Amino acid sequence: MIKRLIAVAALMAAVLTGCGQESGSGLPDVFPMDFLFSSGAGAWGTSMMIDKDGAFGGEYHDTDMGDIGESYPDGTIYVCDFSGRFEDVKRIDKYSYSLTLAEVNSDYEDGKTWVDDGMRYVSAEPYGVENGEEFILYLPETPTSELPEDFLSWWPYRGENQPDTLNLYGLYNVEMGYGFFSEK
Repeated sequence: MIKRLIAVAALMAAVLTGCGQESGSGLPDVFPMDFLFSSGAGAWGTSMMIDKDGAFGGEYHDTDMGDIGESYPDGTIYVCDFSGRFEDVKRIDKYSYSLTLAEVNSDYEDGKTWVDDGMRYVSAEPYGVENGEEFILYLPETPTSELPEDFLSWWPYRGENQPDTLNLYGLYNVEMGYGFFSEK
């Protein structure tokens, strides 16, 4: 009888502490985290903050100072404030997680324009997130030899002295081949 009570207690403890559940059913404990998608050239970028539960918010901007008009002599800025969420977060291996884009919403309809203080604003899509469904989160220390070339092409540390492992968190939009990177 004692052995049976001990076995039942051990089983209950395992269930209550999550034993047997997939360890990667959520994002790592370091989240929330800020990510940036940019080429490093030009005046454009997409920043995004992702919460541990997969919810995110962000903004895209692209400035074109040469696109001017009589009512907007200071140029044009393409903008998008957006939010959404990732779901179905699963640990793939010790270096990565898969995420499915469940929802993305923009504050403005695509193509809306307005002029404010000499600058024309044009609403745009959330560049880097649009047209994506499958995303992969890569953890620091992921061997670069195991990463897709199109993802690495966006990495700020790419070049002659490129480390052998990823030194930041990376978020890969698989369909579009885009790479977001953590800011630290």
